Amino acid sequence: MRVLTLGTGAGRPTLQRHTSATALEYEGETFLFDCGEATQLQLIRSPLKWGKLTAVFIGHLHGDHLYGLPGLLGTLSLGERQDLLRVFGPAGLKEYLRVHQETKSLWINYPLEVVEIEAPGLIFETERYQVFCAPLSHLIPCWGYAFRERPRPGAFDEAKARELGIPEGPERMDLVRGRAVKLADGRVVAPEGLVGPPRPGRSFAYCLDTRPCPEALQLACGVDLLVHEATFGSEYREEAHQWGHSCAEDAARAAREAGAKRLILTHISQRYTEPQILLREARREHPDSELAEDLQSFSVP
Repeated sequence: MRVLTLGTGAGRPTLQRHTSATALEYEGETFLFDCGEATQLQLIRSPLKWGKLTAVFIGHLHGDHLYGLPGLLGTLSLGERQDLLRVFGPAGLKEYLRVHQETKSLWINYPLEVVEIEAPGLIFETERYQVFCAPLSHLIPCWGYAFRERPRPGAFDEAKARELGIPEGPERMDLVRGRAVKLADGRVVAPEGLVGPPRPGRSFAYCLDTRPCPEALQLACGVDLLVHEATFGSEYREEAHQWGHSCAEDAARAAREAGAKRLILTHISQRYTEPQILLREARREHPDSELAEDLQSFSVP
């Protein structure tokens, strides 16, 4: 499981930073959070297998989070995609895409499900994970997201399995899933002693664009990795809040109060030619903070 910050700038693209887009790679699936201009070019430059894209989550309808979506959807058609793609976002997203299709600027030849979010809570789940949303505090309706893996099986004792002569393959998988297995010599082996206690699932939260708000803390509660906007430094705090944004100190305080283990700062204003000042500000509140660059990868072990 890893997070790739594809676009880390605010408002408009620069030579150093593309507009907002973050990808989550999880067990062979890819999830995209926001899709700013030229996101598909960043995906091409990345190591992601983006043909395995499962879902896209759009925070709000400002262009720096959205303008890349029609191009990406169209390129997937050119690539002869056949699998269902789900796109989640605020009210108005269906109309936005409908206009592109009706004017023939967007052609989609695969199953596409566009879900306009109506209320906070669980919006997508499988046997392995759940995705939650909550409203953030921006100038227009804006959603933040949290990806939470369900509890994982305990660690498997490979050395002991070799001692017992358990072959690699389905027998070991059954043991990990808590089922006893019968070996070729007739022995029955139980998972006890071979599989440790269940491990907590991994988690990731995405909070762009927003002023400080309780809902961001809810999404980020206890997550392994929080990607949070840090558009400005604290010297522009009043301006940031006026325009529905956070400064780096706000992001770090949210991470600390929510108990997030790691914080990734993104959505950096182009006025910061030396953005390390934002990182220093954040680390005063949350020492395990990092400043994202385009195409940077962060593992979630």
